[in-house]
Amino acid sequence: MGTGTEMIINTCLEQGLKAPDFEQKEDFKITFWRNVENNEDNDLSGAIGGQMDELTNRQIEVLNIIKNNPYISCNELSKQINVNESAIQKHLDNLKKKGFIEREGKTRGYWKILKN
Repeated sequence: MGTGTEMIINTCLEQGLKAPDFEQKEDFKITFWRNVENNEDNDLSGAIGGQMDELTNRQIEVLNIIKNNPYISCNELSKQINVNESAIQKHLDNLKKKGFIEREGKTRGYWKILKN
């Protein structure tokens, strides 16, 4: 009953994208938007230079939060950014995969920024 539409919108917003446009005429059309914002206003733009195009705005936000608090948990990140923990985990996995961060230790560990 429309829950799929809400899920699509929320997923786009969680990924730092603009909400899609829905159009109903003779056909049904959904327009998804790419992230084309300029990242110059971001704290880390000078620190990691040309690699910023590898990250989404949400990943940059996560990276900035980790930079300010390397001991932050996934749960705290989730609350601070206001997205669910599974979305945070995907962002963290992508940041690790791209070589920006790594986890030192387990539950009481901390995040180490690799690319500064």
